[in-house]
This record gives sequence, C-alpha cells and structure tokens, in this order.
Amino acid sequence: MHFKNRTIIPYIPENFDVFSIVSITGPRQSGKSTLINHYIGGDENWRYYSLDDRELLLRIKDDPGLFIKTIDSSIAIDEAQKAPELFHSLKLLVDGGFNNQILLSGSTNFLLLKSITESLAGRTGRLELLPFSLSEALELTSNKFIRTIISTDTIDTLFKTVSSTFGQVSDKELLSFILSGGYPKIHNLKTRQAGLLWFKNYVSTYIERDLRDLAQVGDIDTFQHVYRLIAFYSGNIMNMSAIAGNTGVSVQTIKRYISILRTSFQSTVLSSYHMNQKKQITKSPKLFCFDTGLMNYFLKNTSIENMMNCMQWGAILETHVFTEIYKEIINTVQGASVYYWRTNNGAEVDFVIEYQDKLIPIEVKGGVQVKKQSLRGMKSFIASQTNKRVPFGIVLYRGDNVIYLDRNIIGIPLTSVF
Repeated sequence: MHFKNRTIIPYIPENFDVFSIVSITGPRQSGKSTLINHYIGGDENWRYYSLDDRELLLRIKDDPGLFIKTIDSSIAIDEAQKAPELFHSLKLLVDGGFNNQILLSGSTNFLLLKSITESLAGRTGRLELLPFSLSEALELTSNKFIRTIISTDTIDTLFKTVSSTFGQVSDKELLSFILSGGYPKIHNLKTRQAGLLWFKNYVSTYIERDLRDLAQVGDIDTFQHVYRLIAFYSGNIMNMSAIAGNTGVSVQTIKRYISILRTSFQSTVLSSYHMNQKKQITKSPKLFCFDTGLMNYFLKNTSIENMMNCMQWGAILETHVFTEIYKEIINTVQGASVYYWRTNNGAEVDFVIEYQDKLIPIEVKGGVQVKKQSLRGMKSFIASQTNKRVPFGIVLYRGDNVIYLDRNIIGIPLTSVF
C-alpha cells in the first residue's frame, strides 16, 4: 500500500534526542500502526509488538518483567495502554541505562497518559497523530499556515507571502476532503458508498470494542445517541443541558460521555479567549468533532451538494478549519494556542491564535465574497485589544484571491491554506 507522508515524522527523532521514550496517541484508524512500521522500516535494531495480539497481551500482563528481560533492541509497542502493568517495568528498564529507543502508541489518550504520568513522568516525549490533514491527504507540501502567520509582523508582508508562495487546491478537492474527512482508509476507497460502509463499521467497532476498554457504560444506546449528537453540536458553544434534554439523561451523565469521547479523540473542546477581559466575555467552551467525514456520516450527508445545503454547513466548514489548525499546532508549533472569542452581546471571532506577544483573529466564511458587515466581530475584537498585540485579522473564504478587506484585515482563500 502506498504510504502518504505524515508531517509528524521529523518530530519523532527530534523527541528521541531528548527522551528515551516517545508516545504517539490518536484515534483508532488514524494511521499510527502504519506510521510506526514505516518509521522503523527494515531496521534490524527495532522490534514491533501490537497489544491487539491477545496472546501477547496476556503474556505481558502475566509477567511484564519477563517480557522486558527479552528486550535487546529498540521496541515499538502498539496499543500500549492495554497493558498498564508494563509501564513500571519500562521505567526500570530506562532507569537502568537502556541504550535503545522505546516507541509507544495508543488510541485512548487518558489511559496511556495516565500510565505515563504515574510511571514514566519526565522520560517520555508526546506526539498526537490525527487523521490526515488536507495537505497530507493530497500529498502536498506540508501545511505551514499557522507557522507563517505567527512569524509575520505586517499585513502587507502576509499578503505578499500568501500570494506568491502558497499553492492552491481546487474547490472540488477541498470540498471532497471536507465531505470524506481525513481517516486514511477512506482515501483508499473508490466510492462514497464504500466510505459510508467504512464509517458504519468504524462506529460499530468503537462502540463495541473501544468503549468497553475505556469505561463501563450501562446504556450503550444512549451513549451512541450522544455520540451522534456531537455532529449536530460541533462548532457550537457547549450546552450540556440542551444535550441532556435531547437524550433524557442527566447533565452529569452527558459530562461523563463527552469526557469519554474526548479521551478517545472523537471530539474535543475549544476554550474561549478571556484573559484580562471584562465579565461580558462568554466563557463556555465550544465543542468540535475531530473529523468532518465522521461528522458528515452522522449528519447523513452523502454528497458535496447535500453537505453544502444542510443546516450545519457553516459548522462543518468551521470544524474543518479547526481540525487543520489543531493538527498543525499540536506537534509543530511550541507555545501556540487556539481559542475562540465571543461577547454576551454577540460579537464573535471563530478562532484566536495566541503566540508569544501576538493575537491573530481568524474568521471562516462559506461564501465566495465577504460582506463588510460580517467584519464587525473581528473589528470589535481588534479594538478590544488595547495593548496592540494584533498585527492583522484573517478571513478565510471560498473566493479565489488574496484581498485586503480593511486596513488591517486580509481575506485568504480556503483553497490556499487548508
């Protein structure tokens, strides 16, 4: 099978320069096993173990120390969170002067990180592998949009940089990716119908297998209902009471279910930016799916036309941009954070990138033109930052050209950056 390059790859040896152990977490089917096997290749100094192998798992659980004694090379352990008993033995191995490398991967963030925190604190570098970004799926030059804007000081420089050095994908390629999402297997399938069948199996496997490993959930049907509802709430401020009302269970149960979905990389939350702000700033987080393909599956969008005509189209597009920003920031931009901003009066900015002394607001628009009145939220945000940390604002839209929208606001085609 053809291997599509992942932007995370150079950061694995970079982490090994600092740590004896590197962990890679991400949702099931995001390509962790493929990545690990590609990374270690035919190197005879590496051994690969998957704890999906039940016999191996039972052997390690029965006597992790004995397993460790057999190690005389670098090792990669897939689905490592399945054997928390192993982590203390790995600690003893590393502390004893182990001269090789240990690569761990897992599909459940909390369980793996809990084991690392308890046994391997200070010894482990951590990376996340999510489904393909647009640039990975289309095998383009690695996306460096966030790295470009945080290193640019003026709107004129940004205009020239994006206009001259950023390539473009077609609108159809962009929309096709948003419809299908980034799970690697989807990009090996030939029809949308095959993709829908894959998603059906993915959801079923997650409910029947991964959920069992994560937590005891008494009412599977209600949990699955909440899982599906995430697609309808993605891109919106999280309202636990509303979700509880739609499912007939308590707010406490909804909190627990959403925590499980976050733990297994099915969803996440985006905090509001309110540092040193007045009390009128909305502080509840936004909820996001981690993949627009799964979101479209739950929304029953079977084509680009269905997707663009559904009520959630704006939220789908915003979810796409969020996941692209997150995928770039999480592993490659140390010290950068992403937020949203909204006041109780309704002024809103979709995303705010904070990096060192800079704040960069980003708005997402689904039209091919940007109306002047739609810039009110961004102008309000810029005006509220009296310490002048905002070099410019960015509107991502579906037009074809990089354009000035105001003296300090620039419009950039979505096809140029994500």
